[in-house]
Amino acid sequence: MGAASVSEYVASLNEEQRQHVSAFIDFMSAEYPQLTPKISFSMPMWLLVKKMYEGYVAVSAAKSHFSIHFSDEEFLNRLSESLPTCKKGKRCINIPYGDEESLHAVEERISDFLKIYHFEGSSSL
Repeated sequence: MGAASVSEYVASLNEEQRQHVSAFIDFMSAEYPQLTPKISFSMPMWLLVKKMYEGYVAVSAAKSHFSIHFSDEEFLNRLSESLPTCKKGKRCINIPYGDEESLHAVEERISDFLKIYHFEGSSSL
């Protein structure tokens, strides 16, 4: 059985995974405090509307990378084209651990993603 809460999920990760996943969770909390993460499909997820497939952002950890998941495939395709060091997965972009430049680029584009769903965040980016 997976984690029941975001804090349990983070606690289950190794140090490298925890560092990167926590940084993204902290970013989302600081920039979009009106979005509350919850565990869905065994990972922290921010729902933009009531139903998952109507809009979400999520984060997960793997052995050599962490993934940021998006519900919009077109957005993800455009994003992956601008990130040559990252691979695209199923509805996610895989960021190698330590690739801060790519992570920052993804964080800068989150507000663009939210606008697809007519969600106006309070991002200062």
